[in-house]
Amino acid sequence: MAIAVTVRCDGCIAFHLHDAIAAGADRDEITEAIGVAVLMGGGPSVVYGCEALKALGQL
Repeated sequence: MAIAVTVRCDGCIAFHLHDAIAAGADRDEITEAIGVAVLMGGGPSVVYGCEALKALGQL
């Protein structure tokens, strides 16, 4: 999912977020992955990281 945030792919974020939750990842683990993506992807990844967090709240 972190790569999906870094490459700014909405569909990929949704798919991998869903699968991460299904595999048992908790909110802290997902948030950590998003943080790493933002560190690696810079400013544009912040926008997609926020979108991933919104999606996490909806799932």
